[in-house]
Amino acid sequence: MASDVSSATRSDLRTALRAFGGVVVVVLLVLVCATIFVSLATALLRAVGIDPDGALGTALVSASQFVGFGVAAGGYLTATDQWGLIHRRLPSGRDLKWTAVGLGVLVGLYLLISFGLTRFGIDSGDSAVAATAEGQPVLFLYYIPVTLLLVAPTEELVFRGAVQGQFRREYGVPFAVAASSAVFASIHFTSFTGSGALVSLAVVLVLGGVLGVVYEKSESLLVPVAAHGLYNTVQFAVSYALAVGLISG
Repeated sequence: MASDVSSATRSDLRTALRAFGGVVVVVLLVLVCATIFVSLATALLRAVGIDPDGALGTALVSASQFVGFGVAAGGYLTATDQWGLIHRRLPSGRDLKWTAVGLGVLVGLYLLISFGLTRFGIDSGDSAVAATAEGQPVLFLYYIPVTLLLVAPTEELVFRGAVQGQFRREYGVPFAVAASSAVFASIHFTSFTGSGALVSLAVVLVLGGVLGVVYEKSESLLVPVAAHGLYNTVQFAVSYALAVGLISG
């Protein structure tokens, strides 16, 4: 009996180490690669006479960060031979439904949560993106192709693909969706400042859960990529319209 308990304990430890250890490695690689690519991009922009703090330069530096995300995730999955964790099926016509559902739920939840926070006087965090775009609203427009081509694909590869995939293999779908959403939210901790930063991170946690569910239901990484990219695009387009007075807030 004692031998059985000891064996089960060792098995549980191996499972936890395989899942959580793998996720920690992925996240660390992402952070390191993103930092390296941002540094290289900043130096390159200065070398060619583009101000990295201007609107165009800021967008290009941001783009380089997510190139780093993709390199890290792709490199990890290749080195560990774990591409099989990723749902890589090409989307079908049925998947348009899941893309629409994902986008609709993301926007709907965001509006509902924003209304609730305002209604009850709860402060959310100040967005680092909004602060950067202050005085240069065109940055919101520059961010649209960046989010569609780089942010959504690489973040989904990292968090729904590599992270959620490792958790799903060891613990099943419900745990995987919840845990990967928590990792997704934690990586955004520098995106918000102020006393309400934790509130904003909680919102990211919920939105990450939606993307995780859509991913598992569709069994195609491209579906949450599309929903994520379109959701961010809506946010940037509205932010630009508000900043230049096309609509009133």
